[in-house]
Amino acid sequence: MTLDSTLKTLLIDADDTLWENNIYFERVIESFIAMMRDLNYEPSSVRKVLNEIEQKNIQLNGYGVCNFVRSLRETLLCLKGDPTDLEFYLGKIDTMADIIFSHPIKLLGGVAEGLEYLSGRHRTILFTKGNSEEQRRKIEASGLARFFYAVEIVREKDPQAFLDLLRRYQLSRESTWMIGNSPKSDINPAVAVGINAIYIPHARTWELEKETLSCPERVTILNSFSGLIGHFQ
Repeated sequence: MTLDSTLKTLLIDADDTLWENNIYFERVIESFIAMMRDLNYEPSSVRKVLNEIEQKNIQLNGYGVCNFVRSLRETLLCLKGDPTDLEFYLGKIDTMADIIFSHPIKLLGGVAEGLEYLSGRHRTILFTKGNSEEQRRKIEASGLARFFYAVEIVREKDPQAFLDLLRRYQLSRESTWMIGNSPKSDINPAVAVGINAIYIPHARTWELEKETLSCPERVTILNSFSGLIGHFQ
């Protein structure tokens, strides 16, 4: 598939760039930590163990709600040596996680207007990672699919995933931009392969997606998605 090289191609992240996502996971984590605090476990220690278990499970099973719930359950089993009421607390975890399965898609400010403008002037590709079924369900529910030339969902957004995308669509690095909220998955790997990057910070970006910008002088930082309209005239 060959694209017109005279047009700009905008690779746009989904979760916490187009719509709220991590806040729902954080609410579950807050409830989980409160439950563990009632069992006399220090919140900072619980979060540390959870992060370690999540990182391990992501390597094994990828992203997604089911893997997140698995990590919560494993954290409980790891910390709670006493088996008393174990099934009760495992059931509480499942109940806590219901919010992630049931919450509506809440678009971030300026997204709908920004995508309508950008897609009419440039080539927009939704480039996200995670569980394919979950991500496609969110894309459909968002009503934004019509603004994208293509949708690409990968297991991990690392430099190799960017290189594969560049090759698959025959994109030039000079006319390609990655737009997203995650230094780890959006900005640093894009810069590493030589494409442009626009960082739109989100106040509740997932802890495991936070990194120092590797080449801040090569990154444009915008306060909101609507700022893209002024950037791409």
